[in-house]
Amino acid sequence: MQAPWASLAAQTAARQDREEQEHFENVCESFRQYATFASLHLTNAQHRLTSLPEAQKQVLPAGLRHGTEEYKKRAKDYRDAVIRNQFCLDCILRHADQAYSQARTGRSEAVSDGQISKVSSVLKSLARDWSEDGKAERDMTYEPILKSVKEFVPIGNKQKPPRISVPGAGVGRLALELVRLGYTVQGNEFSLQMLLASDFILNGQVCTPERPLAISPWLLESRNVHCPADPVRKIMIPDVNPADLLTNKTTDFSMAAGDFASIYSEPSQHGAWGAVVCCFFLDAAPSIVQYIQIIHDMLEEGGAFISFGPLLYHFSGPAMRPDDQSYEAYQKRFSYLDRRYMTSVDLTWQDVRQVLVNVGFKIEEEHTGIESRYTSDMRSMMNMTYRCVHFVARKTFSTAGEIINGVPKADTAVSIGAEEESNEIHAIK
Repeated sequence: MQAPWASLAAQTAARQDREEQEHFENVCESFRQYATFASLHLTNAQHRLTSLPEAQKQVLPAGLRHGTEEYKKRAKDYRDAVIRNQFCLDCILRHADQAYSQARTGRSEAVSDGQISKVSSVLKSLARDWSEDGKAERDMTYEPILKSVKEFVPIGNKQKPPRISVPGAGVGRLALELVRLGYTVQGNEFSLQMLLASDFILNGQVCTPERPLAISPWLLESRNVHCPADPVRKIMIPDVNPADLLTNKTTDFSMAAGDFASIYSEPSQHGAWGAVVCCFFLDAAPSIVQYIQIIHDMLEEGGAFISFGPLLYHFSGPAMRPDDQSYEAYQKRFSYLDRRYMTSVDLTWQDVRQVLVNVGFKIEEEHTGIESRYTSDMRSMMNMTYRCVHFVARKTFSTAGEIINGVPKADTAVSIGAEEESNEIHAIK
C-alpha cells in the first residue's frame, strides 16, 4: 500500500509558489506557537484572579487562591496538558520534516488568534476521529453513511471496486473506514492544518493503540466547564492502528490536497467516480449549487451522492443595515472580507433538495432531523446539537443542456473564488 500522499512540505517546495510557501510556513508556525498561546491563557486567568478585591479572593476555593497547594496543582496540571498538546503538534511537524517548537526558525512575530483556533480544532478533530471518546459522535454520523454506501454502492467485482471520493476528509477516519470495506477511495481536504495532522496519523506510525499519544483537546475552553479536571484530562489517540484498516490489498487509497472545486471540476474528473461521500461538508461550500453541479459531473451514470450534515453555511455573509444606501454600499462596507462571504447564498433544505433534482439527481433515500454533534466535549455544560439531513441521491442523466422542471442544466460549473485558493496545495497522488 503506497502512502496516501507525499510529504506536504515536498509538495509545496515542488510548486515553488511564494504564496503557497508562505501559507505553509504560517500554518507550521501556528503549530509551533500553540504552547506559547496556551500558556498565556493561564497567565491571563491568574492575573484576573489576583486582581479581584480582597473580600472576593477570600471566598474563592483553595484551587483559585494564589500560593496554596491546590492552586499550584491546578497550574501544574494545566502546564502538563500544554506540554502534551505541543508534543503531539511537534510530532506532526517532525513527520512533515518541519522545524518543531523547540527549534529556532528566526521568526519573532506571533500568529493570529484565528490560526491558533484552527490548531485547537485539529486537536478536537483528532479526538473525534481517532479516540475511543469520539466513538459515540462517529457512530452518529459515520455509521449511517457506511450503511448507505454498502446498500447503494455495492462491490460487484472485488478486483475492481467502485471509486469513492470523500471531500472534506478532515483527519481521515471516514475515508479509511471506506477503504476497510473494500472500496478504492480518494479523500480530499483543503485545510493544511488538517492535512498535516491526517498525514501524521495515517502514515506516521509514531502512535498506535499500544503506544498512544495523549492530548487534551479542549484545554483552551474556559466557559461552560463543569470541573477543573475536565479541560486538562487526557484523550488517547489512536483507538485503532490505521495500518490495520488497510488490510485489503486490492483497494487503493489516496488524498487530493487542495480546493474541491479547483480539483474536481477538471474534465479528467468527469464521470470518474462511482460515489461521492461526505460528512459535514456540503454547507462548507462558497456556493452549494456549484458543489452539487461539480459532484453530478464527477459521477458516472447511476453514481451515488451520499451526504450527512447540517446547513450551517460557513460562508454565510453579514446582514445589510438600514443605513446601507444601496447594495453596492453594503458590499463596499465589507470589502475587507473574503468575497465569498458576500456572494454565498443560504438555501433551505427544501431548496437544496430541489436543486439536486434540477441538476439531475434522483433522491433515493432521505432522513431529516437526525441529531448529531461535531467535535463536542461531552463533559461541557454546553454542546451544539445539529438536526442533520442524511440523503442518498443517484445521478440519472448527464446530457448537456437537458432541462428538468423547466430548469436548464449548466454544461459547466461556475468557479466562485477558485482563483483565490492558490495558497493551498493542489496535488493528487
